[in-house]
Amino acid sequence: MLDGVRFAETKEELQASFQLRYKVYVEGMGRLKDKANHETRELRDEQDNNARAIIAIKDGQAIGTLRLFWGGDTAFSQTLVKAYHLELFLKTLQQNQICIIERLMVDEPHRRSNTTLQMYKEIIRFVLAHRIEVALLDCEPHHLNSYLKLGFRPIGETYSYPGIGLVIPMLLIAGDYQHMIRIGSPFALLVNKEDLNYCQHTDELLSIFEQSSNLLSQASTDKAEFIQQINADASLLATDSPKIFDLLSQDELDRVIEKSHIIECKLGDHIIEQNNAAKTLFVLLSGIVKVERNGLLQALISPGEAIGEIAFFLNVPRTANIIAATNDVRVLSIDDAAISRLLKYDSVLANKILLNLCRLLCTRVINNFETATLRENVNSLRG
Repeated sequence: MLDGVRFAETKEELQASFQLRYKVYVEGMGRLKDKANHETRELRDEQDNNARAIIAIKDGQAIGTLRLFWGGDTAFSQTLVKAYHLELFLKTLQQNQICIIERLMVDEPHRRSNTTLQMYKEIIRFVLAHRIEVALLDCEPHHLNSYLKLGFRPIGETYSYPGIGLVIPMLLIAGDYQHMIRIGSPFALLVNKEDLNYCQHTDELLSIFEQSSNLLSQASTDKAEFIQQINADASLLATDSPKIFDLLSQDELDRVIEKSHIIECKLGDHIIEQNNAAKTLFVLLSGIVKVERNGLLQALISPGEAIGEIAFFLNVPRTANIIAATNDVRVLSIDDAAISRLLKYDSVLANKILLNLCRLLCTRVINNFETATLRENVNSLRG
C-alpha cells in the first residue's frame, strides 16, 4: 500500500482498516471483543456496508483509520438516527447535507504525530466537496477537550455505546466559520469563509445546539455559574459524609476543575464500562449510581464521591460498571492532564485530594461491609 492519507478504495486497504481497529480496540483496549473476528483479526460490523473508511498509511502499514457515514451514499439507519439525534436536523437539512464520523483511532506509536489532523483534513475536503453542513461524532469524556478545540459542540443526550460506555454526541457546524476562528481551531487553516458560502442553515443549526446541549464546560462558562452548577444539588452539601473537594480553598478548587465538564446522565447510562481502558476521574454531583462487577451489585455511590479512581491511580482498565441508578445523575468529568499535573507538581493540593480520597474509600468500605452483613442476615432469615 502506498503511503498517505486517503479514503480506502481497495480490498487490501479496507482490510488494513479493519485490522487496525482490531489491534487498537480489541487487543489494545479490550473493547468490542464480541463483535470482532478473531481468526482474521478484524473488527467490522454490518454498518460498515454503508460506510466509507479513511486510512493513514506509513511504510506500507496502516497507522490510522476512521469510518464515515454520508447521507448521500445511503439513508442513515435507525440506529444512527437515534444515537445522533438526527431528527433534530432532518427538519432543516437533507440527509446528503449530514455526515457522521466514527471509530477514529491511531496506532499507539503515532498518537503524538499529526495523523489525526491529516485524517480530518480529508474529512474537511469531503465536507466541502459534497456541500455538507453538519458533521457529527460521538465522544468519550476524556476526549471532550480535544474535540471542543477542533470546533465540535455537544448535542442531545448522552448514551451508552455497547462495549465502550458513556459517549456524548457532538456536532461541527460547517458554516460557523467565526466559531472556528474564535477558538483557534486548526480547521480554520484549511478553509476560508468563501469556501463555506454554500451553507444556508447556520443560524437554524446554532439554535438547535443552544436548545439541546446537556453538557456544561468550565472553559466556556462563567466561573461563578459553573461553581453554582457544581453545587446545584442541595444534598451535596447537606451531609457530613466525606467529599472529594473537602478542605480545598477556592483557588485550589478552581485549579482542580480547570477544563472540566458537567455531564447529565439518564437512568441506565453506563458512565464507566468494565474493562474500558479510559482513565477519566469523575465526581458524582447529583443522583445515585451503582457499581456492578460481572452483573453483581457491589455498591451504591452518593453525591460528592469520586468515580473511576482505581483506573486513574493504578493505570489499569476499569474494574467495574458504573451505572446511573436514578434519572437525575450529573457527573463532573475532570480533565486527565490537568489533575495529573496538579497531583505531580502541587504537593499541598495533592495531599488534600489524596486524604479526601482515603476518607471516601474508608467510608465506602464500611458501608459495603454493612450492606454485605445485612444481605447475609436477610438470606439467613429466608433460609
